[in-house]
Amino acid sequence: MRAELRQKVMAKYWAQLERLAAYLLPGKPKEKQIWRRVLRTKFGQKVMKSFEASLRRMPDTKFESIMAELDTMDAVEVTRKAFKVGLSHLPKKRGGRRGTFSRDIRQRAIEDLGHELPRKTFAEAIDLVAIRYEMTPNYLRKVWKNRKRLRQLENEPKEAGR
Repeated sequence: MRAELRQKVMAKYWAQLERLAAYLLPGKPKEKQIWRRVLRTKFGQKVMKSFEASLRRMPDTKFESIMAELDTMDAVEVTRKAFKVGLSHLPKKRGGRRGTFSRDIRQRAIEDLGHELPRKTFAEAIDLVAIRYEMTPNYLRKVWKNRKRLRQLENEPKEAGR
């Protein structure tokens, strides 16, 4: 995108960011001016650099659509979307009943099952590994199905009770 078009988009984007900050941060007008200054110097600079980098790669024909999108941007809607996306990335409290087997045994069973799969069918590998670890095949299937979550738990520190 050409430099003069990019500057117009950036100015409008700054105005929208300041409106959003004023909406999110309650306070007196003087406090809002302080927050605007903070937004322009610290947080906003990072956001604007990445936004400007994406604008440089866009063709000039997208200028009108970007300006129209910035005009229709609603502070409440943007805030709601940001919170919705942010909440989905928060860690979840894992509750429920404890596993029949310890985490280490389940992880070893998954590894063994992964080693057996190239040589056998899935059902045969499940039966073989289930017998090896004295698990029921249905339980091992559930463990295999939840192996991604088990890997995530592997990175977390082990609790004393588990």
